[in-house]
Amino acid sequence: MCIFRLMRKTIILIFFFLQIGGIIYSRFREDRYFCWVPYDEISTYKIVVKIANHTFLNQEITDRYKIENPGRENRSIGNVKSIIRQYETTYGSNDGAIVLLIYNTNGKGEKTWIWAEN
Repeated sequence: MCIFRLMRKTIILIFFFLQIGGIIYSRFREDRYFCWVPYDEISTYKIVVKIANHTFLNQEITDRYKIENPGRENRSIGNVKSIIRQYETTYGSNDGAIVLLIYNTNGKGEKTWIWAEN
């Protein structure tokens, strides 16, 4: 009976240490899909897409990525980057799009992220 208690305690400790490790690891990542870390970032963003000589309108960008443009991300801005990256490496891989993501996280100043696959 004692060995089963020891095994159970060991399994519980391993589980909690893995959870703590995941929380610490995710604090240093931009995309935080499956973690217990609170989403303490609010970002406002605008996406600009240009293919050849055509600059997309806001509705065209919304239709392309299925997210509002301009928009607000209540989680990590990495989620928006991930949506753009996924689309541009799959469905839009032959389009030659240049994508600018202009965003401001927690009012700390504007930043720009560029996707340009060559």
